[in-house]
Amino acid sequence: AQTKQTDWPAEVQARVYFCLLNRLRQEAPIDRTRIYLLATAESGKKMQAVAAKMSLARGLICSGVKEDLLTGEIAQQLGCSEEFTRDIQLGSVLHDIGKIVVPDHILFKPGTLTAAEYSEVKRHPTATVDIIRHVDRFANLIPIVECHHEWYNGKGYPKKLKNENIPLGARIISVADCYDAMTCSRPYRPRLSDEDAVKALKKGAGTQWDPAVVDAFLKVLKREAKMLENSLIQL
Repeated sequence: AQTKQTDWPAEVQARVYFCLLNRLRQEAPIDRTRIYLLATAESGKKMQAVAAKMSLARGLICSGVKEDLLTGEIAQQLGCSEEFTRDIQLGSVLHDIGKIVVPDHILFKPGTLTAAEYSEVKRHPTATVDIIRHVDRFANLIPIVECHHEWYNGKGYPKKLKNENIPLGARIISVADCYDAMTCSRPYRPRLSDEDAVKALKKGAGTQWDPAVVDAFLKVLKREAKMLENSLIQL
């Protein structure tokens, strides 16, 4: 029989709850999902109490603000439907919650990971799927979150998919996720400048990332820069 959501560890319930709550703050159309989560939990108050004890600094609850906006803009640039764009944006919020299976000493290690430690990190896409598969609303997101670490040349994980065999949503999230990661500080390195992050994306187009998605992303950045410039001129 399928595992009921109430069988999840309370901490997992709380983490998913916070992911959805952050997304709802942006007025995303997933109110029914939040209601479902709260109704099927052993206690909404218990979830919030557990969540209040968690360290949000752990960085596993994705606010989705920057990355969500990027994925939406890229999808629109590529001509994706509104429904597909919403799915990608929701996937960008949830795609890393599986990192709860990765021990903190690995997740926040300031130095280079060993092969064994990297294997632990690579478990998180599958772990994310194991969490979200219990919610019907997330069914369309499973291929997206599972494959966001696949490389365009087939050298990613967990399935080593290649080119267009990688779901488009995953290819979009991969670009937005990596840009976001590169322009944020990490325990093992300082943040890159926007310019250096763009250079890295251009260099990896065709190997790590879909060239068409990278091109769409660069057009989004150029358009936003122009809009910002025009806004400043009007001040």
